Amino acid sequence: MEILKFENSAPAPRKSAPKKSNLKSLAGLATVAAVAVLGSTLAANISLGSGSALEFGQGVQVTAACDNSITISPKVSFTNASGGGTFYLSTVSFSGIDSSANGCAGDILTLNAYGDTIATPLALATFGGAAVTNATVGIVSSGTPTSAAGTTIAALTGTVGTATSGFDLGFNTPQSTSGAVYKLTLQSSK
Repeated sequence: MEILKFENSAPAPRKSAPKKSNLKSLAGLATVAAVAVLGSTLAANISLGSGSALEFGQGVQVTAACDNSITISPKVSFTNASGGGTFYLSTVSFSGIDSSANGCAGDILTLNAYGDTIATPLALATFGGAAVTNATVGIVSSGTPTSAAGTTIAALTGTVGTATSGFDLGFNTPQSTSGAVYKLTLQSSK
C-alpha cells in the first residue's frame, strides 16, 4: 500500500478567492456623511457680532452703511389664546447707533423680517388694516427718533446725538410669529 500517491490524483480543491467586499467604498461613504453632519453641527455654534447671546434663536447680524457697530436684538411676546397661544416678534432693540452728524443722523433705517425660503418681507405689524413690512426709523441728532406707522419708539438709551445711543422699536399689532422669522435685515438710506 502506498502512503503517498502523487500520480493520477485529483487536484486539490482551490480556495475560492474571497468576494471583493465594498468595505473601502462603505468606509469612504461613511466618512463623507460624517463630515457633512459635523460641518452643519459646527456651523450652528458660530457666534455673531460681539459674541454675546442672541435672544431670538440663531440670527443674522447685518451692519448698516451709516454705522458699522449697530446691534439689533429681536424680542418676542406671548399672546395667550384659548387652547394655546403664540409667540410674536414684538420688539427689536437697537444699540450702538452713532446718531451724531458724522454717523446716522438724518438717515432712515429700514428693518425687514424674512422667512427661511421666502424672498418677500414678512408683515411685522398692521396699521389701519394694512400690513407693515418695512419698519422705518428716522435717526435724529437730538430728540426721539421717528418711526413708521404701526411702530413705536421706546426705551431710549445713551445720549442722542452721540455714538452710543439706542432704542426699542415696538410693533403695535405684531403679525410675525417667532417661528416664521428666520432673518432680519437692516438698511440705511439718506
